[in-house]
Amino acid sequence: MALLNGFGKEEYPNSDSYEGAFKRGARHGGGTYYHHDGSRYEGQFEEGMMEGTGKYFNSDNEIFEGEWHNSQRHGHGTFTYHDGTIYDGKWQADLRHGQGLMRYADGGVFSGNWANDRRHGQGQMTFADGGQYQGSWAEDQRHGYGSLKLGGGNGSTYDGEFFEDIPEGKGTLFDADERSQYAGEFKAGLRSGEGKCEYKKTNAKLCVNMDDKFVGQWLMGARAQGMMFCADGEVERVGFLNDKLIRREKLPLQDQERLKCEAKGEVYVAPEPVAPKKAPEPVPVETPAEETRQRSSSKGSVKSKDSGRANSKDPARASSKAGTDAGPPEAIAA
Repeated sequence: MALLNGFGKEEYPNSDSYEGAFKRGARHGGGTYYHHDGSRYEGQFEEGMMEGTGKYFNSDNEIFEGEWHNSQRHGHGTFTYHDGTIYDGKWQADLRHGQGLMRYADGGVFSGNWANDRRHGQGQMTFADGGQYQGSWAEDQRHGYGSLKLGGGNGSTYDGEFFEDIPEGKGTLFDADERSQYAGEFKAGLRSGEGKCEYKKTNAKLCVNMDDKFVGQWLMGARAQGMMFCADGEVERVGFLNDKLIRREKLPLQDQERLKCEAKGEVYVAPEPVAPKKAPEPVPVETPAEETRQRSSSKGSVKSKDSGRANSKDPARASSKAGTDAGPPEAIAA
């Protein structure tokens, strides 16, 4: 039997059929291959394999148009799914692999890297509700560092680490409902571990005023214990139970100043202690009795001096006085 060359038609035992170019009995060149389930391929063949460019229609009304190698989608191609989702990008060994753009039926759009038919590597996803994620992916899940903005008119944002599609590790959250900015640790998608949160509006339910800042421990989305830096400059030690304030303690002024410096990343320098003032030496105070004695003593010494001074200046008077004391004048003359 002669081998087919050129244009021809061939039917196969499994009810498939081919119509197109042959070379030495093998499908080679342009042609159409019909499967018994209703699928068909229109495009290029090489040595019996789909090779080059072609268009494939499967039984689920899905269409691939692009490049082929060894009867597999390989290179660049566009696949339209039965629900209207469209993938336009790179393929390898019949799988989405490399850079690609996926437009989902619900309006969501993914643009980024694929590996083994899954979103893997860097990519950006815009969700149907308007939310957006840009960052790292692994095995079709958000994994690694990324930025998420919630949709649906919420406006909350998260920048940080993801693990298996949820926030886990370190990150920053802006909560649009609370009007708060949190930076710290996350677990299972919730604030949990060490973190600080600054509030941009007064919230009686949270026991905070505008510009208050809480720094401390969080547990499964709720504050546990730490320091509250109040907007009026005060610093308090606080405790919470189920995010409700149960304890508050005002700190000494020096501790408050130290904590404020540490919160700003500054080095706190304690003020030098003030030296105690030296007490003045006591001034002796004279009592009234001592003053009287001193005055009396002073008068007596003055009188003695005057008597001595009188005797020394008038010897005649002294002699006269002495004669009078000795006896009558006649006795002296005799």
